[in-house]
Amino acid sequence: MRRILTPYARVAVLIWFCVIMMIDANGSPQEIRIGGLFDLTGGGAIWGRSEKNAFLLACRDFEAKNSSFRVTPIIEDTLFSNRHTVTSLQKLISIDKISYVIGATWENTVPMMSICERKKVVCVSPSYHGKEYYTRPWRYNFSAWFDDREYSSTIASDIRAKNMRRITIFAALTPYYDSLVEDLLSRLSDSVISTERVTLEERDFKSILMRVKPDVDGVAMLLDNAGQIQAFLKQWSELRGDRPPVYSDDLIAYLEPPEDLKRHGFPYFYAHPVLDGFQYREFLTRYVSTFGEPPLGSSAAVTYDETKLILDCAAKQPSPTAVRDCLSATSSYSGASGTIAFNGGQTVRDRTMRISALYP
Repeated sequence: MRRILTPYARVAVLIWFCVIMMIDANGSPQEIRIGGLFDLTGGGAIWGRSEKNAFLLACRDFEAKNSSFRVTPIIEDTLFSNRHTVTSLQKLISIDKISYVIGATWENTVPMMSICERKKVVCVSPSYHGKEYYTRPWRYNFSAWFDDREYSSTIASDIRAKNMRRITIFAALTPYYDSLVEDLLSRLSDSVISTERVTLEERDFKSILMRVKPDVDGVAMLLDNAGQIQAFLKQWSELRGDRPPVYSDDLIAYLEPPEDLKRHGFPYFYAHPVLDGFQYREFLTRYVSTFGEPPLGSSAAVTYDETKLILDCAAKQPSPTAVRDCLSATSSYSGASGTIAFNGGQTVRDRTMRISALYP
């Protein structure tokens, strides 16, 4: 039997060797397909468009340093809709055969998580890191974004430092703001005199504003999009004489035009990630050179790092399981957004935020 099999084995080895030689001779690069889910036209487009640009820049930079690989990025617009996010994700998985996805923008990540887990697709969030990551032992869902609760803790610390005793909270009803409100209430339990929650579509705040007691020390304005924020501030300025300090996350820093905020007469303070250092400045220079403007939103640098991390892992071993394990094992990746260390988990911890004044 051994004598019969040996010639076949030799032929098989010869064929395999010829195939390898042909591949080497042709020099065809190995393809890595990667998906991007970003809000490009909806309520999160201020950040989503910059995330998309950073995603593409990372793909280009990876190819420039790895000539044996060709990256095929496939991008879908989520329209800032949970339903459309899920539909787009399923399209990437089923039709485009994508095994790794960066996205989605903000809390549209949440409805993706169970699908990514069930389909064994590596999904990495560029701008959401909420409590959902701690509710179960995820294996295919990652986030290198700053812990969302750091926004509220940074705001609460500044309010405490300024000895404000009468705080009112206005917040949109989303998973992200649910976490922030819960955290603010726990940290400022003796200072919050009222809390109002509104839907994403709400634009009429008149009845709510008239219920707020006069002379509050500060307002935590945690609203979801530019139109909602502008409507809230405009109506407050028309209905009330007081102008308390307004605390927000860094969405407020990217509203256009900024003069619309300044004319209302509020002092504005916002919590934001600390992004600095040589690698961030280098990323910023390349981004501006490529797209003609700086990124709008802190998540662009995180998107860039996450994309590079996935591509680096896929270049070593392209299977979703191998990429998952490679990401989880990351302990000291130095990138544009700072040091990324999953350390066997799914999220990054110990990243710095601070309060800055927009219009003091």
